[in-house]
Amino acid sequence: MNNFILRNIALKEAVIFFSFLLLFLEQNRLFAVNYGNISIQEIQVTSDAGTPSCYGYVEYRFRVTNNDAKPHTVGLEIPKDSHYSTALSRSANSVTVPPKSTVMLRLLQPPFRMEGRSEAQVIIDGRYQRDSLPFQQLRNHGNYYYSQEIANILTSKDVQGDLRNLFQSGIPPEETENSEKKTETSENETENQKSETETVSVVPVVVPAKSGSHTPTEGLMPWTSNVPVEEWSDYWLAYTRFDAVILTDSEWNEIQEQHAGIFDAIKKYTEAGGILGIVGTNGKIPKEWLPNEDAAQASTQNSAQNYQAVLGLVFVFDKNTETAKPAIEPFRKIVLEQSKLWRSAFGGFHSSAILTDGTTLLSRLPVVANYGINIKLIMVLIIVFAVLIGPVNIFVLSLIKRRIWLMWTVPLTSLVAGVLVLGVSLLQEGFVRQSSSATYTILNQQREEAITFGFVGFYSTLTPRGIIFAPETEATACLRRDYSNTKSLEISIQNGGNQFLTHGWISARIPSYFVVRKAQSQRKERITFNWTTDSPTASNGLGVDIKELNVCSPKGELLTAHHIKAGEKVSLTVSTSKESINVSKNLSKSAAFKELRQAYSRIIPNATLDSLIPPDRLPAGSYLAEVDAWNPFVEEGIERTTPYQNKTFIFGIFE
Repeated sequence: MNNFILRNIALKEAVIFFSFLLLFLEQNRLFAVNYGNISIQEIQVTSDAGTPSCYGYVEYRFRVTNNDAKPHTVGLEIPKDSHYSTALSRSANSVTVPPKSTVMLRLLQPPFRMEGRSEAQVIIDGRYQRDSLPFQQLRNHGNYYYSQEIANILTSKDVQGDLRNLFQSGIPPEETENSEKKTETSENETENQKSETETVSVVPVVVPAKSGSHTPTEGLMPWTSNVPVEEWSDYWLAYTRFDAVILTDSEWNEIQEQHAGIFDAIKKYTEAGGILGIVGTNGKIPKEWLPNEDAAQASTQNSAQNYQAVLGLVFVFDKNTETAKPAIEPFRKIVLEQSKLWRSAFGGFHSSAILTDGTTLLSRLPVVANYGINIKLIMVLIIVFAVLIGPVNIFVLSLIKRRIWLMWTVPLTSLVAGVLVLGVSLLQEGFVRQSSSATYTILNQQREEAITFGFVGFYSTLTPRGIIFAPETEATACLRRDYSNTKSLEISIQNGGNQFLTHGWISARIPSYFVVRKAQSQRKERITFNWTTDSPTASNGLGVDIKELNVCSPKGELLTAHHIKAGEKVSLTVSTSKESINVSKNLSKSAAFKELRQAYSRIIPNATLDSLIPPDRLPAGSYLAEVDAWNPFVEEGIERTTPYQNKTFIFGIFE
């Protein structure tokens, strides 16, 4: 009996010991790893919850410290050993660390699978280190094979657990039905109160009257932050893999006042189409998100308030769980609907993907006039060389009694045939490097901020060295995401922070497309208007020629101008006739404008886009410029390309 008790005690102690050992090993990954005078520590914002995600970027951040008296160049490559089935086989970056200082190094994972050992290869001053660096690898990013409709949200540590549970599972159906009945009975009382009290005008979120069914296959997966908000990333692409970001009002105010980089990153994420949740009614809402100047001084003491931030939405929740419940289900429904929209879009976007109107990217946005190879000519050449290398070659060598020469005449003729076929195809097509684009930019001239989204395509006779995108550009390659795609993709970060997409992203003689989304600040491009004279004028400072310009003056007057060169100043024509007013006012009559909106309906919800830019009119103090050139707010990607087809629309706000 005593032996049995002792064995049980020893077993329990062993279990406890190994549990603490595993916990220590897991936590040890958060500590710095030393490589001589260089110390590297990973910053894990969230734990790997194993929830799949199929769009946006993953940012891996490392804090690199140089304890030496001289500078060192430190590089990281992930994963160290990639599996054969992986799509993203290499992501690399390097930084130069000054003496006795610390810098941040980031690695990026676009929405493609990255499989292999969760270890990074460390390179110091060009020398590969023997010991690798463990890191937290998100293996389910780029995974498009799951049936459950789950949205990923990032929540701060200070968001209380009961609210996180409500975000994840939603309001129970019985509570939802009771709250709907209470809402119906109190509608008359609310209408009477509106006439007696002043209410704040806010932008409504378009949701059905009822919050919808509560199904177990739908839900929000909260990723609770491991670090305080002040240690979150100042890179807006780091948040793009999340469908929503939630933090408390005190944290929101803190980053506004003390951490401008983090605030700017979350602000760009929201304005580019993300969803932001603020728990607490004391959060300072940026003035540009308020619906009008009268609401700028308004209090936010309403748990159901929400705002539109360019293409994104902002929800404000009360810290009290019971008070916050009415806003939970509308928030969950919006997040799930947008997650489903983006998942179907980015999960299916490739060059032959069917868009909403039944067309494909190849037909909607061609990058070359004649895509393909002249098969007839190639087959004729192959048949001719087959006859020469076979019967003719053997017959001639037999006549001169040199059949042994077959050992060198066959490979030589084959080489000549290959070079000739390649030469004919190149001469027929030439050395072509072309690009096409269909992009839309929302430019706020007062704030000098621009949000751009759209498609870009490339075609090259020979495989280029790589494609370069700016640091603030989210570029999603339109490649097949299934396991039949055996391409090995590589990405690296250049010194200026640019994304350098090297191997596998574009192939010779094959059109390649990218869905781009970009949030920028400090943009000086603008159209300057002069309303003081009898004849209003417009100066084109966008840097590109404008094909057509429609303007709605601050007083609501419609004006137009055509064919404005870059830097040129022209007079605006007032739309006086009924026909010209309809052409300027009804933008849906523009075939190019309608086509662009249809294509983007798979990326940005129509309700959100229509509330910002109505399809049938221009708001006062705004303009719409149609440009037949590459968008000046998007980088060219590949050097020395010839434009083939460009559809660029710039919606500007100047008042």
